[in-house]
Amino acid sequence: MSIIEATPPNLQGQPRVDFNKNNFDALIWNKGYPITLYEAVACPCKGGTTPLTSCQNCLGLGWVFVNPVRTRGIMSSINYNNQFKYWSPEMKGTAALTVRDTERLSFMDKVIMDEKFAVMSEVRDVRYSGNQAFIFTSYPVIDINMLFLFDSASEPLIRLQAGEYSVSADNPYVIKLNPTGGFATGFNGHVSVDYKHKMQYNVVDLPHELRASVRFDRVTGKKEDFDLPVQAICQKSHYVNGDSPMYSGTGVQDNSFL
Repeated sequence: MSIIEATPPNLQGQPRVDFNKNNFDALIWNKGYPITLYEAVACPCKGGTTPLTSCQNCLGLGWVFVNPVRTRGIMSSINYNNQFKYWSPEMKGTAALTVRDTERLSFMDKVIMDEKFAVMSEVRDVRYSGNQAFIFTSYPVIDINMLFLFDSASEPLIRLQAGEYSVSADNPYVIKLNPTGGFATGFNGHVSVDYKHKMQYNVVDLPHELRASVRFDRVTGKKEDFDLPVQAICQKSHYVNGDSPMYSGTGVQDNSFL
């Protein structure tokens, strides 16, 4: 099949706008946040159906995160006018990330902000490993602010004290529970936890996956093509991901190769 070439417009006397790639890269590095990027790879365990919940590569999520790189990126909230509109669930925890073109982003890549923190409050099911009660959290725990158990609808919540819980030394997604005297009679198997964690996102869209321009060498007059920084739309990981890593923290395969 033959391809018809498009006729170019008349460029005589038309102004040319040149972008300075080094200026863009320097701006990102000087003004950006320290971040760690993980490449997302679709796990082949799911085949043409759904991921295996027993898979020790993706933990049933369907995505494997490999080759972490520490770099810098400009992260900003999305300007969305919701003054007279209902807030859309799709906009929750959403931000725009701009990085240099050397960090090629793709769908589901994981972004961790190394020096910025958030507070998460969530209700989690109590699980057991032998006699050890524990809960999974959505993010690796840095510090626990408070932890409550339910007793009954007519009684105050039971707040566990610092000696009655601890973050697992093997898996920062796990909080071990050791309430004094055991769980109350009316305990419903759920725990409310409020904790500090590093801000973490996954890429959900790439509206500016390609930004390119040209420049002319002043000596040779030769035209050179170059890429500019790319932008991605990210969403907080707990809106995107499934459950947390397994209790022991072991058995999860590391597929990084760089």
